[in-house]
Amino acid sequence: MRLVLAATLIALPASPVMAAEPLAYADLDEAEPELAGGGASDAKAEASGARLEYVLLDRFEWAPQRGADGYAWDFSAWYGGTDGLWLSSVGEGSLWGAPEYLEFQALYARDLGNGVQFNLGPRWDAKPAPQRFYLATGSQWEPTMRGDDDLWFGAFTYLSHKGEVTARLGGIYNRQLTGKLFLQPSFELNASAQDVPELGLGRGLSYAEAGLRLRYATASGFAPYVGVSWERAFGRTAQMARDAGEAVGSRGVVFGLRYIWDAPSGE
Repeated sequence: MRLVLAATLIALPASPVMAAEPLAYADLDEAEPELAGGGASDAKAEASGARLEYVLLDRFEWAPQRGADGYAWDFSAWYGGTDGLWLSSVGEGSLWGAPEYLEFQALYARDLGNGVQFNLGPRWDAKPAPQRFYLATGSQWEPTMRGDDDLWFGAFTYLSHKGEVTARLGGIYNRQLTGKLFLQPSFELNASAQDVPELGLGRGLSYAEAGLRLRYATASGFAPYVGVSWERAFGRTAQMARDAGEAVGSRGVVFGLRYIWDAPSGE
C-alpha cells in the first residue's frame, strides 16, 4: 500500500478564521497502485518506477447548514515510485460562492522505511487574504495492519514567508466493513506559535476537527458517502472569532462523492 502525504479534511466549510488550517489527505484504502515502470519508450521511468500512480478526488462534498450550505473538495495526485512528488488542492466555501479557503501543496516524499515517510516542499494559501507562502516539512507513519484496514498518522510544521510557524497533527482510520463498504473516522489538530491576527489565528491550540464518513466503493472508482463532522476553534483563536462576531464551532451532516484513478499494472 502506498504511503502518501495527507492533507484535510473534515467536511463542514468554516469561516476564514476556522478554515485557517485544513488538512488535506490522500487515498489510504481501496486501490493499491503497482510500482511498475513505463513502456519501452520510457526506459528511465521503467528503471526507477517513476510514473503517475494515481489521481484522487477524495472529497467533493456538500454540507447543508442554516443560512448558506457549504461545499468542499480535496484533490491530490502522486507521481513517483518509492520516492515521489505529491500535489494537492484543498478548498471550501459557501455554496454558489467563491472559495473561502484555498490551499495548494507540492511536496517531495522520501521513504525512510518501516512505514515512515519524510516530506518537504512549498505550500501556498491563496485564501483567505492576505496570502501566505510556506515551507512545509513533516513526517507520516502508516503502520502495518491486518486485512484491508488502514491507519495513518501525519505531523507537519509550516514556516511562512512572514516567519510565522504553525503545525498540524492528523489521523485517519479506514475500516472495511464489507467488500465495498468503508467506515472512516478521522481527526485533525492545528496550532500556532504566535498570534496572526490578520488570519484569525491565536497562539497555542487554534483549531480541531473530527469526522466520521460511511462510503460505498464501486468498481468504476466512484464512492458516494454520507457522514458527520465537528469542528471548533480554541483559545485565542476562538476569542478572535468571537470578537469578529463569528461562530467558534459547528457540526452537521455531509454528503459527497469520492473518485480515484490508479495507473494500471504495466502501463
